[in-house]
Amino acid sequence: MKHYEGPFKQIWQRAAGFAAAFAMSATVLIAVVGAFYNVSREPVLSDSPQARSAVARCDARGDRAARQHCLRHLVASAKAHDAGASQIAALARHDAAEGK
Repeated sequence: MKHYEGPFKQIWQRAAGFAAAFAMSATVLIAVVGAFYNVSREPVLSDSPQARSAVARCDARGDRAARQHCLRHLVASAKAHDAGASQIAALARHDAAEGK
């Protein structure tokens, strides 16, 4: 029976190769997950006729900075509205649980 004569003959060479492959795979995985995380943190408006008309009004602005400012304001007001609605829903659930 012949012994293995190829690359990674010794155990430390195999361990180093495995560690390098693991490090590269982990780096790529972290980069992909990080990219998806960054994109998922961006605020998104729900698709509705009101949102479309509001975005159309922002798009009608003259310069790019005015459009961006309008869109930021639109998203901020939508987030504030959603936060208020969720607080009201939580209060309603709390009152219902207490039997009021």
